[in-house]
Amino acid sequence: MHGLDNNADGFAASGAAGGALTEAEGRRMAKDSVLMAGGANRRFSGFTCYAALAEHKASNIEDVSYQILLGKDKYFVSTDGGGERQQWFALIREPAGGVDEEPTPENPNPKMKRLLNEFNNAEPGDQNGDVWDDFAHELLKATKEGDIKRRDLYDGSPLITEGWNKGQVAICGDAAHPMMPNLGQGGCQATEDGYRLAEELATVKHTTDIEGALNTYFMKRIPRTAIIQTIAQLGSDLLVDFDLMMTIPLLGPFFLTATQLSMPFVLRYLYTPSF
Repeated sequence: MHGLDNNADGFAASGAAGGALTEAEGRRMAKDSVLMAGGANRRFSGFTCYAALAEHKASNIEDVSYQILLGKDKYFVSTDGGGERQQWFALIREPAGGVDEEPTPENPNPKMKRLLNEFNNAEPGDQNGDVWDDFAHELLKATKEGDIKRRDLYDGSPLITEGWNKGQVAICGDAAHPMMPNLGQGGCQATEDGYRLAEELATVKHTTDIEGALNTYFMKRIPRTAIIQTIAQLGSDLLVDFDLMMTIPLLGPFFLTATQLSMPFVLRYLYTPSF
């Protein structure tokens, strides 16, 4: 449905609860959903992300299930993926639109080659002079080139005034609340959306009730998702500049203390489902 703006045309699937859609209705509903999602004022976060799920039992898994390695203009995050697997993602601050070289006989693993250099664990370190922990290389080397995915990261502002529904059309998940991945909440909030949407639609007795049900769905979900979007955005923006922040008199120590004191409450809020 990309590109279905005000003057766009396109195709939409037919068939919906309560009867089939005509082609014109399908196009209009698809267009409405894209326009609503477009209201999120998406911004490029400034980061490109490489990510993969490695079939590997981390050497420190018994002690650490989630860790972040920080450096100048980049950071590396890993988390236990279960079943002796490790999920990792590497965020690098750079302009959007970059692409990796195609594999060649001389360089069969261009993504891996770049990442091993970006997170160099030997002197003299990366291009900023940072020498990275061996753990980043451990996970990178346990990953197949074809499993590494690259994407530019975009998030957006909460759609508090714009809403997530128009008539009998509603959006959910990343379309409604795009957020940075550092909290691991994108899929979680989409799941909560789906549950709440199903609960509200279960109250519908007639097609005339659908619009009200969708509006109730939005009203119940927007407070939580707006808070989590904001935390994710602030966390990502501040995380990569953490060292710089700590050099600022008074503000640095205050920020660190506030983070330490609030973190148990933030984590409890994030990881306690609210449907």
